[in-house]
Amino acid sequence: MTHARRFRVTPRFVALVMLVCLVFACVVFIDQQQKLGEVRAREAELNAKYAALQAEEQRLEYMIEYAKSDEYRIQYAREKLGLVLPDDIKFNIAE
Repeated sequence: MTHARRFRVTPRFVALVMLVCLVFACVVFIDQQQKLGEVRAREAELNAKYAALQAEEQRLEYMIEYAKSDEYRIQYAREKLGLVLPDDIKFNIAE
């Protein structure tokens, strides 16, 4: 009769399993760090775009409020339509 060889857990086998697990954990950690770096870079890019859009929104809100003012209407009438107020003097300068 042939005896079947029994599997025994030796210290060398335990060390090999631990090494494989450690290598796997390191690979996963490095991959996650790389992805985290990409996400942080994308976040910084989006934050910069968001700040620019907020600044543009504030500028446009100011322009809307200014367009509603009498000061803007007077300026527009003078510059675009060539109108003057009753007490103003208009100069025609020939070029």
